[in-house]
Amino acid sequence: MYEELVAELVAEAQRDEEVVGVLLTGSVARGDALAGTDVDLRVILGDGVSRPALHEVRGGVPVEWGYADERGAREALEKAPMHVYAYLDGRILHDPAGVLSRLRQQAVQRFEGYRVSEVERAELERNLRYPAEKIRVAVAGGDLLKAAFVASTTSWFLIEGLWAANDRPLPPNSSVRPHLRDLAGPPDVESLYGELFLADAERRVEVALFLCDWVLGELGEGRPAV
Repeated sequence: MYEELVAELVAEAQRDEEVVGVLLTGSVARGDALAGTDVDLRVILGDGVSRPALHEVRGGVPVEWGYADERGAREALEKAPMHVYAYLDGRILHDPAGVLSRLRQQAVQRFEGYRVSEVERAELERNLRYPAEKIRVAVAGGDLLKAAFVASTTSWFLIEGLWAANDRPLPPNSSVRPHLRDLAGPPDVESLYGELFLADAERRVEVALFLCDWVLGELGEGRPAV
């Protein structure tokens, strides 16, 4: 449903002499976009050229334009590993000089060679160990509401922990679900993800504790998952 608009946007970019590459990213590129989703375009400019990001609406559809030259895009990949997903998921729509092909190759190498630092592991351990204890205390005291609340407020740390435990860069939040397939563990991680957010309160608490224990165990801390 976005093909005509995307073709129009790319044709427009191709007429711009400063543009050397156009990459369609996000859910539209992956093919899992919902109606009303914005169109994300990553535009590579000539060396030394810069522009601010642009948000506009075309035919009722939000369009996000992000700009960088090749050097800036490479630096972003090194500084913020989550940028790899734009190139892994993205569709190259204009690349006459092969700039985006080179950036995709760098993204693949960054993804495959990614390792979580000891500093990040220690921070995640702190962010999960204490909430897990609070949840257990609340459960033991019969306070399901408190346990469920702490589980909810800890959910993003759990997501960060899952990717860290697998030595994978964390995707942007809108790409977390499709990239559960990148994780080697825990078993049935996609089902656990669904239960963490959609099950009844008691089950969400159980899943949160299981994931806390699994992540902490993989990071070398905490109790082993059972």
